[in-house]
Amino acid sequence: MIVVLGMGLAVSGAELVLRGTYYGYNLHVLNPSAGKGFCVYQVLVNDRATQDEIESNAFEIDLAQLNLKVGEDVTVVIKYQDGCKPTVVNPKALQVSESFSYVSMKMDRIGALVWVTKGDLTDDAFVVEQFRWNKWVKVGEVSVSDTLRKDQYLFSYNQHSGVNQLRVVRNDANGNPVYSKVVKYTSKAAEVTLESNKVTDKLVFSTDTQYEIFDMKGNFVSEGMGSEVDLAEVEKGKYWLNYDTKSVTFVKK
Repeated sequence: MIVVLGMGLAVSGAELVLRGTYYGYNLHVLNPSAGKGFCVYQVLVNDRATQDEIESNAFEIDLAQLNLKVGEDVTVVIKYQDGCKPTVVNPKALQVSESFSYVSMKMDRIGALVWVTKGDLTDDAFVVEQFRWNKWVKVGEVSVSDTLRKDQYLFSYNQHSGVNQLRVVRNDANGNPVYSKVVKYTSKAAEVTLESNKVTDKLVFSTDTQYEIFDMKGNFVSEGMGSEVDLAEVEKGKYWLNYDTKSVTFVKK
């Protein structure tokens, strides 16, 4: 017997079934261990087996890779072993929500990001992201109550040299991330330089800059904002350094 629950969710034996519409969002699954393996052993989308990496305690059903069109009906079947049960973290991803949208997004004369929304907002903050070092980096948050005037928001940030790219994201009423368009702004900030890529106790930049440090295995070491970075407690070796718009290596001697 198939029991149909709210949200288009159904359970039938060792199958978890979600029905809805594709709106550009992927599904995230918590997958408990089962014996020597994992609970889920197959995922079908519209009767086609997916190629997702399901041998993990958490995985993503990548609907974007299936050439689905926004607005297309979707049936997802998650097959799992007896004695365990996976959990879909965001089943509402297959439900439309028109609770809010971005009306406008621009940079003002001093390079602050200003945007206007319409519709109903939950208490989730707006997250501002900047594209640098070939990835989107969170640079701050703005509370929904922190308005310039009704439905208008402003965020001032630390600009890097050259072209800056920013966007805003927050969850809709169904918990799905809604992204603004990307806004570009050419900064007059001077290019930041590194005094030396061979150091003993500290990194020194030509001016304040946002930075990240990772070891050569990709493990996070440090991040921050400033013109100097104290490395006294960092082990000797080679490291990756992201700063301004650059990604370089340095050696701690």
